[in-house]
Amino acid sequence: MTEAEALVRLSRMTASSNDPELTAEELDDLLSMCKVMDADGRAPDDEDWEPTWDLNRGAAEGWRWKAAKAASRFDFTADGASFDRSQITEHCERMARQYSRRITSNVELPGPLATEA
Repeated sequence: MTEAEALVRLSRMTASSNDPELTAEELDDLLSMCKVMDADGRAPDDEDWEPTWDLNRGAAEGWRWKAAKAASRFDFTADGASFDRSQITEHCERMARQYSRRITSNVELPGPLATEA
C-alpha cells in the first residue's frame, strides 16, 4: 500500500470530513504516528523500510482527537427541542475503543526463534 492509499484509507476509517473534522495536517500526523516495522523487521527510521502502517492505531487516535474536539459541546433544550450534543463525544469515544481493540503490535525480539533452536 502506498502512502497516498494509506492516507485515503485512514481518512475513511476516521470519517475525517464528518463533524468534528480532521484536517489534512492532522491526518498526516496520524499516519506518521502509526508507522510500524515492515515484514522484514526494519524500523520506520531504516532507509530500507518498506512503508507499513497499523491503520487501526491511527484510526483509534484519530477518533480520540475527534472526541477531544467535541468535548466542549453540551446538551441543551431550546424552544421545546432537546439537543444532545454530548452524543457526538460518546460516539467518537466508542469508535476509538473499537479501533483500539484491532491494534496489532510487532516487536523485534533479540536472539534465535524457538523454531530455530
